[in-house]
Amino acid sequence: MGRLSGIHHSRKETFMSTRLGRTVAVIALCVGPLNLIVTNIAQWMLQPHGADPTPVDVAAQFPTAWLIIGILAVLGPLVWLAGLPAVSALAPDRGALLTGIGALVTGAGLAAGIGHLAAFFGGYGAIAMAALPGDARAAMVSATDAEPLGGILLIVFLICYSIGPVVLAVGLRVAHRVAVWVPIAAIITAGANLFGGPIAGIVQLVALAATWGAIIAAVARSGARPDPRAALRPRVA
Repeated sequence: MGRLSGIHHSRKETFMSTRLGRTVAVIALCVGPLNLIVTNIAQWMLQPHGADPTPVDVAAQFPTAWLIIGILAVLGPLVWLAGLPAVSALAPDRGALLTGIGALVTGAGLAAGIGHLAAFFGGYGAIAMAALPGDARAAMVSATDAEPLGGILLIVFLICYSIGPVVLAVGLRVAHRVAVWVPIAAIITAGANLFGGPIAGIVQLVALAATWGAIIAAVARSGARPDPRAALRPRVA
């Protein structure tokens, strides 16, 4: 009986190891990627009139949709961050270093993405609301495009969000938490950033859904309590 008790209390209880913590994490990890997929598809559907349209044209012609997409785009990564501690906790032993680094880098990318998206939607939305004449509007768009802070945040987001999930998926594979194809899907997601066009975009979103779907399933499965009697059964060599 004492041995069973020792097995039961061998793990330190944390918020993410409780049912509530896992539920919060699973919801956050579902909302984040789903939000990214929905907002990307919504932006593809907004086709402004005119030659060589800019984001300002989209914001001017679809102001309500621009505001809603902008709010969702900023809130999505913020919610996503709340689920990363549970992902990192999936590998307490084997793969712990890779999983921890991957979660940290992914989190840094999401944090940079929040800043970039807020500046992007807010900046171009403000120019659209100002209803400036042609030359002044073009000058403001050029200045916004050249503004260094938004560019730096975008670069940090692209680098960290490309590398982080790959390292994270490899760490979880080392920990035997996900299937062997999950790191491959993460690599495909990152690689699609190098290509433009709708086909690359669709491939990226499908690979993104596959990668994080497997990770979400691993977090959900982590709540299953093993039978403590299994540790007492003799192992067959």
